[in-house]
Amino acid sequence: MSRLNLALLAVATLALACYKDDTGGGPAGLPNQPMTNILLTDAPFPFDSVQRVDVYIISVSVSTQPDTGGSADSMSWVTVAEPHRQINLLDLQQGDTALLGGKDIPADQYRAVRVIINTDSSAGIRWANGTQAVVHWYGAGRQAIHAFVEAAVDVPEEGTDIVIDFDVGRSFRYNELGDGAFEFFGWIRAVNRAATGWIAGTVMKDSSGGAAGPVNRATVSVWGGGPNNWYIYSTGTTDAAGHYKLAFLLPGTYIVGVDPPSGSSLGSTLDSNVVVSRGVETTHNVTLSVFNGSIFIQGASSMLVGRTNSLEAIVVNAQHQQDTLAAVSWFNLDTTVLGLVPNGRLASVTSKQVGTGRIMATSGSLVDTLSIIVAPDSSQ
Repeated sequence: MSRLNLALLAVATLALACYKDDTGGGPAGLPNQPMTNILLTDAPFPFDSVQRVDVYIISVSVSTQPDTGGSADSMSWVTVAEPHRQINLLDLQQGDTALLGGKDIPADQYRAVRVIINTDSSAGIRWANGTQAVVHWYGAGRQAIHAFVEAAVDVPEEGTDIVIDFDVGRSFRYNELGDGAFEFFGWIRAVNRAATGWIAGTVMKDSSGGAAGPVNRATVSVWGGGPNNWYIYSTGTTDAAGHYKLAFLLPGTYIVGVDPPSGSSLGSTLDSNVVVSRGVETTHNVTLSVFNGSIFIQGASSMLVGRTNSLEAIVVNAQHQQDTLAAVSWFNLDTTVLGLVPNGRLASVTSKQVGTGRIMATSGSLVDTLSIIVAPDSSQ
């Protein structure tokens, strides 16, 4: 049997710690059993105006059967922890965790994780001024939240750590109905801690808008997936020194985005080539500058030969508002591959031959370039 412990990590990640010398472990007269711990964590809450996010955790269970979206009642579940307590998810930052409990379970590969909460016993969200926020839980009493398990969690004989990441930012969506309330759609993920790495760094601001220094309460997001299917793995927030840590990420290449705190004049950044390795901390430091506006080309980045597509240039001013009256100029940087017909903020692009062409749009000092891959049309 392997000891599996559950811990809750809020605004950070859920980590599982392995205890081989647990004094409260095995039965009387027998050596203590290796233990697998489950820690619950949470991707940092994105709103700096919130003081607490309290959720009542009833139990956490695991299953060797994959969660296919069908009836979970037909699956075989092993209850690992029954904390029956309320936890402030915002207490857990920068990879901190809270131990929920543990249990001896068979060594195996576990492909599903389920967390049971009680919405009636959950205090919900409290604003920074102490007043209670409105939360639409969409269900009273017990609710089951099924984790996104990207890779099966291998629990060996000596036990392991399972990380449950409770993403507050994605689970509590603010003002989606325009009523100033939070909508609850529980979102968690679970990984084997031993198989993960992490990203950490510092977010600073340059002197473009005054004195340089650290950026507090910036939101850092990690995106994974692929073209047309990008999704957020984890979110975090910086502390007063500008430090952040996004823990428990499986090896791979990620997109890391940094957004300044609300009301800031700083712009956002995006890096699409941040590599995470197993057991290694990847350092990713970011410097933000004052946002003076942007332009980006909206349109397909690939075409077949002999086709025509529409492009649109979106201009955003320094106040982060779309400027539909801004003048736009278009340029075709590869005329042998592409044809271009400008029409104000719109343009038509025609694919002339196989290759890669570039279309550029400008508005004042703002510039964006779209690379378009032209492929042969096999249907012809």
